[in-house]
Amino acid sequence: MRSIKRAAPADRAAVAEAIDHLRAARNLLARSGAPRAARAVRKALRSAEGAARHVNHRIRRSQT
Repeated sequence: MRSIKRAAPADRAAVAEAIDHLRAARNLLARSGAPRAARAVRKALRSAEGAARHVNHRIRRSQT
């Protein structure tokens, strides 16, 4: 199996914090009547959730 860059729990926490901020931004933009900006943040949120899955995988792989 290919080597993978090690990840630390701090990386997981950083991604989780970014996701929290994106969710707050999405909610605020939707409430303020900015649908295009809210859509853009939803897209960024999906990307950040993918990054969280990737970090979790890196942590899991680096423990073995």
